[in-house]
Amino acid sequence: MSTTLPKHKAFKLYERARTLLAREEFSEAEKILRDLVAHDSLGRPDVAMSLGDVHLGRGEYDAAASAYREGLARFPGNRDLMARIGLVLIRQDRFEEAVELMGQLDKGMAPDVLVQYGYALARLEHYAAAERVFSRAVAGGAGPEAKLLLARARAKLGRNEEAAHMCRGLLTSDVPAEVQAEAKGLLADCLLLLGQAAPALALWKELRAAGTLVPEQLGHMAYAAQLAGEPGLCDQLISERLDSGPTLEDRLLFAQIANLRNRAEDALAHLEAAGAVPGEHHKGFSFELEATRGRALRLLGRRPEAREALARASAHAEAHGKLGPQLQVDLGHLAAEEGDFEAAETAFQAALAMDPDEPEAQRGLELTRRREAWRTQLQANVEAQVEAAKAESESLRRRFVARESELEALRRELESLRAAQSQAEDKARRAEEEARAAQAAARAEQARRTREELEQREAEIDAKARENVERGLGTTRAACPPPLLQAVMVAERTYQKALYTELPAAAVAVLYAGALERALNIFFVERFREWLVAQGQLKDFLQAATREKRGRKVEYFDNFAAAFDPERPGRAPSLGEVARVLQRREEPYLRAFQTFLSERYPLPGRLLDVLADFVTQAKERLRDPVAHGHAVEMGYEELKVLRERLLFSLEPGQPGALALLLGA
Repeated sequence: MSTTLPKHKAFKLYERARTLLAREEFSEAEKILRDLVAHDSLGRPDVAMSLGDVHLGRGEYDAAASAYREGLARFPGNRDLMARIGLVLIRQDRFEEAVELMGQLDKGMAPDVLVQYGYALARLEHYAAAERVFSRAVAGGAGPEAKLLLARARAKLGRNEEAAHMCRGLLTSDVPAEVQAEAKGLLADCLLLLGQAAPALALWKELRAAGTLVPEQLGHMAYAAQLAGEPGLCDQLISERLDSGPTLEDRLLFAQIANLRNRAEDALAHLEAAGAVPGEHHKGFSFELEATRGRALRLLGRRPEAREALARASAHAEAHGKLGPQLQVDLGHLAAEEGDFEAAETAFQAALAMDPDEPEAQRGLELTRRREAWRTQLQANVEAQVEAAKAESESLRRRFVARESELEALRRELESLRAAQSQAEDKARRAEEEARAAQAAARAEQARRTREELEQREAEIDAKARENVERGLGTTRAACPPPLLQAVMVAERTYQKALYTELPAAAVAVLYAGALERALNIFFVERFREWLVAQGQLKDFLQAATREKRGRKVEYFDNFAAAFDPERPGRAPSLGEVARVLQRREEPYLRAFQTFLSERYPLPGRLLDVLADFVTQAKERLRDPVAHGHAVEMGYEELKVLRERLLFSLEPGQPGALALLLGA
């Protein structure tokens, strides 16, 4: 039988044990506390609680819980011991048991215990209850960590403006730096969800520069960068996160980014990878996963699969209250693509009811209403014809009924009335058939007129093109080689057609450039080759144009000269190469070319220089962008100048480039 220590001695031993516990000298503290428990000296739950604290400090959660429960057995209903057991359960990730136990202590808990209780509720995704508990803890004087947890709970509940306001209040100098960093990251998340991507990105950049950005926020930052117009930074952040082991939420964000870039295949690949991420709680993201998958499938044109995915997303949304405008927008697009404009309009209106400023829903609703109005107009035309036939039939019926009262007196006329009725019905049918025939004839006549107008316009275009080419070439038209004449006619006819259509000026300009290149090849390449052969100067010209010769390998000054080597057949000289030899015609190796020009094209040297500049401009504005894979940007004013100089006037007082060469 144990003996009870004197109260004053037992109290001193207890104070000694508490001091040792504070110093984390757990072994000595445990000896004293077990001694006090054995003698049952104080008769207070503090001894059992402190003994459990010894085990808790050493990470011995089962032993700590056992000590607390032994104390609770001796002091039933003690709230502090029950709270301690709840804390142990939280440390062991046994949140459901902790919530069930601490729920019995809902009233009168200390702020630090309330924070732990709220944390357990949040881990179970009971965010509304967690928000209420955290609010009580903050009201009771809990520190900035509790305020941060309260802000997170409100953000989870979609109360992002309140959460952002709380986070801003934590960005003060009296708050620990770690809490400030977490608050800044949460503030960025809230701003992103509120549609303020640029401010959110700026906050994450500050965290990244300070080295306090956690890897779990890289995906959020990448999404903000995409929305803020920084795709390069977005790609860099995605690459970093992929290297550090992305979570399911990261993969979901990457898929949403791919959808924003209209790269639906990449989005589906990320979603497939998200399904394979181990250790994730997929249930919390079911709506977002299915909604993102539905949009990607819709962008790929796989409508049945998209509808199934969006239906699953809608079911998750209704079950968890997450229904947002974007899901309705996707459903609206699907319905419109399938011709169900009523359902499309309903979906877009539902999206605008959730967010009146949703731009995609506004555009979709406007387009759907236009299509519905067009269909209604068609239906109205058909219904009007049906109503006319019904009205005529109703008129005949009334005549028949009006005379029914005279039936007895006019029995002998019954057969004639029936015949008249039959004739009237036949007439109505004939009238209806004639009306249909007249409509068909009218449609055929309209089609014929349209076809004749198109043919007439084509004829006018051909005539105008032929007139302009003849005016531009003048008396030299007869001397124009057929391939060149055909190329010029094609370009001019396309130009005339472009005056009535939306054909880009650059497309027409390329045709004129082709005609110019064909002319230069005929006049300065083919005829120069014929001249060299006829004069017997081909070999001398090639020798003069040789830069270096190593064995059988010959290197010429330029590709223009190389094009005349019979042993090296290749492509014809380009616009730029012909322009360069026209500009350098007085160089020694081009002496034969200079002689050829003086004989065949006795033009003043200034005109040859003007022609060379014109060819260079055509090459730089048209051929160079095409050769480098760039789009040609040209307006019709610049096209008119190119056409004028090619066909009509190379410079004031002179004919066009083609007529100048043909006339020479």
